[in-house]
Amino acid sequence: MIRFHLGFPAPSITDLRMTDNAALAELAEGLGFDTLWHSNQRFYREMFVRMTSSVVATSRMGIGGAVAEPFAVHPVLTAQSLATVDELSGGRATLALGAGGSGFQMMGVQRRRSARAIREAYAIMKGVLAGEEVTYAGELVSAQRARLEFRLERPPTLWVASRGDVTLGTAGEYADAVIIATYASPDGVGAAADLVRQGAARAGRAPEGVRLMSRVDTCVHQDAGAAFDGTRIMVARFLWSSYPDRNFVRREGLEVPDDVEALIAKRDYGLVPEAAALLPNDFVRGVTWAGSPDMVAERVAAIHRATGIEDFGMWALLAPGQTREEAMRLIGEEVAPRVHSLLAA
Repeated sequence: MIRFHLGFPAPSITDLRMTDNAALAELAEGLGFDTLWHSNQRFYREMFVRMTSSVVATSRMGIGGAVAEPFAVHPVLTAQSLATVDELSGGRATLALGAGGSGFQMMGVQRRRSARAIREAYAIMKGVLAGEEVTYAGELVSAQRARLEFRLERPPTLWVASRGDVTLGTAGEYADAVIIATYASPDGVGAAADLVRQGAARAGRAPEGVRLMSRVDTCVHQDAGAAFDGTRIMVARFLWSSYPDRNFVRREGLEVPDDVEALIAKRDYGLVPEAAALLPNDFVRGVTWAGSPDMVAERVAAIHRATGIEDFGMWALLAPGQTREEAMRLIGEEVAPRVHSLLAA
């Protein structure tokens, strides 16, 4: 069964006031999305507070947060927040762990050995959410007799989200669910999925037992050119945050243009808009789902056929002049039905 997940990167919700969040969640549920994901971009409106608002406004849809990281917030505190939202929702909450990075410079936080840190945080959180008392002496993250003072009927699903080779490979060894981020083609998603499945096999786990999601920044518009324009700034941002790792770009058969890479190499975040303006359409298309409803639906269907993945996360970006509601309706009312029709055919 194909499941569609909707998320909004921070640039798409910068102006979304908390008083308007509930209406957004109601619309997402009405459009049939499986899960509404809430970004953890600091220092915008706080992720768990937004998740709580969405819980109260809905009754069926899953409520997710992505990503929680183990560097600025201890995973036991993250587990406490998640469990509280999950109890309020009647078991509809979910969370993705990842390397993060937003706001780290402001807080004086350093990200190091992220694959190891995520693995240790996952182990602590999984045990605590299952009602266990956890003592864990990790290399980067530790816990001493950590526990929650209340119990959940069942623990929420924890995902690991990454585009990096090491994190994807090791996540297959321990995670119940993995979000493959950024890869936008069947070959790219398939190669990333293979890393996860190889990790599962190394750990003696059944590879098919690891739930996979293909999560891609998505901009849908009847004018494909407008859709490409809506994705450039996000592409430049993740190229900046991933520098100098370019494995995920090369896996899509691409190379970062020299003039773009030269700007990013200066490590001045203020140059991201300038780098974005230099990105050509072919590059943007390779790392996003951008275009008309037909174009995006065909790409999603192709990934399912090639990989068998059933969960698709569309992190909605806005074309110039497009509203969030218009973007949501195009995905929910035009892209999703087209995907189902293509796969049925």
